[in-house]
Amino acid sequence: MAEFNENQERPRNSGGEGQDLLKDSYEVLDRLERMVLQAKSMPFSANCILDREEVLVLIGLLRDGLPVELKQAKWLLDQSHELLDTARAQARDIVDDARDHVAHLIDEHEITQQARNYAQDTVNEANEEALRIREGALEYTENRLTQVEDQLTEILVTVRKHKKDLQG
Repeated sequence: MAEFNENQERPRNSGGEGQDLLKDSYEVLDRLERMVLQAKSMPFSANCILDREEVLVLIGLLRDGLPVELKQAKWLLDQSHELLDTARAQARDIVDDARDHVAHLIDEHEITQQARNYAQDTVNEANEEALRIREGALEYTENRLTQVEDQLTEILVTVRKHKKDLQG
């Protein structure tokens, strides 16, 4: 399982550049908004024509400015899926091994029964562990995404306030 390295693909918003990056993000949002507002309208529709390359560049700039917590949350979710897949594969391997063992001991009923019980207990434990890990990962991810959502809501409120101030 890969470890998350914060320096790997880290967005530019670390250290003292946070305010500058936030300001830059507002400027990029303002540019996108101006582009949409000033775009040529299609006749008889609400559609408009935009410069695809310029919009993609602006979206890339915004993506680069996203908080590192989003990448961490995505990494954590990916890791939880990987861990679940590994646990399921191990559980399948354990069940397969138990079946092979049972086949060799089929003539001895007591040993056969013990092997079935052991295999079922092992599968149950693996499933419980996988579920516990998944629930923990999902809870952590939900908490982090809620925090990011709250931060983004605050930013949006600030953007709207500044926009209203500029208009008023």
